[in-house]
Amino acid sequence: MTEGWIALHRKIYNSKDFNNQLEVAVFLYLVAMASHKPTQIIYRKKKINLKRGEISIAYRDLAKKFGISFDKIRTIIKNLKASGNINQTLHKRLSVFSIVKYSKYQDLPAQPNQNIPHRTTTITNYTTSIGKNMLSLSKMADKPNKIHIPILQNLKTKIIEKPRNKNEWEIGKEKLDAQDYEKWVLRKLNS
Repeated sequence: MTEGWIALHRKIYNSKDFNNQLEVAVFLYLVAMASHKPTQIIYRKKKINLKRGEISIAYRDLAKKFGISFDKIRTIIKNLKASGNINQTLHKRLSVFSIVKYSKYQDLPAQPNQNIPHRTTTITNYTTSIGKNMLSLSKMADKPNKIHIPILQNLKTKIIEKPRNKNEWEIGKEKLDAQDYEKWVLRKLNS
């Protein structure tokens, strides 16, 4: 359950459902690690069938994950259940937590007029739609006749770097043949 994503609003950190930021962190961990589709897992040598939005984890493992005591994690889970964010069932003597509004955190609502190859951004009353090689503006008072898109330079062109200053050893090596360079180095070292 380490792949994929979840969508959360920043307001979650100010929600009255949580007493402190540790509760938020535990809840976010449960949401992020919950199964995104029905699956069968083996946890503590027991096969468990999980539905979408469920996670099986022992209190002790959860407490160890956050570096807090067993009693503290039990209190946090109790508060999360009381606020209606999670439900808990026992399955083969293991806790299975289900996230009550899992679809809200996992699914993005379908947006009308959204085409897969395009990306749409809405800023106040203006909508910009960017496609493969197309740029169109709508709901603007004065539409330009032509839109000029700057052409990028060829990326294969060589980047010319400013030459660095060479020291006397490098200059000597370039100008002299191997034997003369060796003699020159010995003279330099002996002097």
